[in-house]
Amino acid sequence: MADRTCVYMDLHNAPACTECGHDLSLCQCINPDGIAYGRLNSPDGMVIRMVRDEIAAGRADDPTTVHLLGTLMEKVGMLSTLLARHDRGLGTTTQEVLREAVQAAAMAIRVAVEGDADYTYLFPAVEEDLPRGPVSRQY
Repeated sequence: MADRTCVYMDLHNAPACTECGHDLSLCQCINPDGIAYGRLNSPDGMVIRMVRDEIAAGRADDPTTVHLLGTLMEKVGMLSTLLARHDRGLGTTTQEVLREAVQAAAMAIRVAVEGDADYTYLFPAVEEDLPRGPVSRQY
């Protein structure tokens, strides 16, 4: 990555760009065709965008949190079935597996953020209460 003079440390002690405010791994100020473009258009980036769109659609279709955990479990079970059918060549397409995986991921995020009306879980109100990330820093 190119040397940067416009870097500050964000709330999570991660280097961020003073121009756009993004984490440097997502900053497009250096080279819009470089690392940021590659990450956003990588398979991970494309699936994350699909999950984001699925979350928005799910909230629009059903904004309640009733039985979200049950719906998540149903999605994970269906994903398992579709993967097994795809692996055995039983007519399940890659697109069907991907669609169900995206729906399961979106539902998992909704459960993490919104909880489930049947349980007392609430998303932490204070950023310091969030769990540590994979490199021992807050998310």
